[in-house]
Amino acid sequence: MVRSITWRFYAYRLSVSNGFYLPLSVLYLERVRGFGLDEIGLIMGAFSIAVVVAELPTGYVGDRLDRRTALAVGNVLSVAFMAGYVVVESPIGYLLLHVLWAFAWAFRSGTADAWLYELLAAVGDDDEFTRYRSRAMTIELTFEAATAAAAGTLAAFIGWNSPFLANAVLAALGVPILFTSPSVGDVRTDRMPSSDSLSVREAVRVLRVQARRPELRWFVAYVALFHGLYSVVRTFEQPVLEEVGISVSGLGLLYAGFKLVAAGAASTTEWISDRLGADGVLPLLAPVYGIAFLGVIGIPALVVPVLFLNRCVRVIVQPIRDQYLNDRLDDMGRATVLSGASMAISVTAGIAKIAAGEVSAAIGLLRFLTAAGIAIAAGGGLLWLSTSPVRPIGASTADDAAPAD
Repeated sequence: MVRSITWRFYAYRLSVSNGFYLPLSVLYLERVRGFGLDEIGLIMGAFSIAVVVAELPTGYVGDRLDRRTALAVGNVLSVAFMAGYVVVESPIGYLLLHVLWAFAWAFRSGTADAWLYELLAAVGDDDEFTRYRSRAMTIELTFEAATAAAAGTLAAFIGWNSPFLANAVLAALGVPILFTSPSVGDVRTDRMPSSDSLSVREAVRVLRVQARRPELRWFVAYVALFHGLYSVVRTFEQPVLEEVGISVSGLGLLYAGFKLVAAGAASTTEWISDRLGADGVLPLLAPVYGIAFLGVIGIPALVVPVLFLNRCVRVIVQPIRDQYLNDRLDDMGRATVLSGASMAISVTAGIAKIAAGEVSAAIGLLRFLTAAGIAIAAGGGLLWLSTSPVRPIGASTADDAAPAD
């Protein structure tokens, strides 16, 4: 049963991969549509802000409906986004299109992990969530490496529109995969009692209660800070690479390299998690990013390995982050709370992207990214020392636990 669960999940993750889209998405807006960095920053920031609006209703739907149905809605919206990318022409059109994609992304952001975790819990294997989640990421990244390499070739020899249409077809294949996959009810055993769906009022109450828990509140704040940095670097990496002379076909190959290196990093997640845990991995974010961006000050070409580092950090941290959150949540309202956490993370990323586009246009992209990396690393280190974001289940500091006067 576990094999059936995990392989279907892996197949689903391939359907939501974006290897055809990612290497060319920003350059398409620059070269084909003629947009500036400030317009691109606004468009990408609008996506992250829209995720904030989308997270709670989609998380609620994920708790009310069968998980597979909610995920299938996300795939259908992804098809519409990818197809629309080659039709829309104006900045406002792309802004609205990215709002649509925000809903597609939000439908799976908390629900996909909740679906896997609950399926594993139903067969008594939830302790292996990080292993299966990181393995899914490794498979997905390896697949994205192949599709990213193909994207540059498709754009160069067939046309700029072809990679986006290919990604639309891929997303469409996910719908039949989902509806031939098991639901939680199909595999539920006496290890996992059934629970009723939440009402809207109950969902809001659960979210408020969970937000008061220091082991969740400060944890989300800390990871949101570094996710903001990751998102800004990811958003503007294509213009940076273009500045150093990478061609369109070369971008596809470089992104294939990004994915392969990230896949290798993802394959180490279980080993790292077992030996270090969240309390050993997450405090390393501040010094790792700080040292990396300090190096770019002296040698600007080091921005290329920093882009590789940025992706590797994310694929290692994300499953550890998700395991930490899942272990501290009940089945009732799990997707709602995970979506609430994603909402906080997304609003940070959205504000960062919008600000990055404006400031980069004024002072230069590489200078801004370097300064932002150093500043966020310093801020993250101070936040870790002052709040202890990672705590044992149910633990709090003396200040958090003390009654109010």
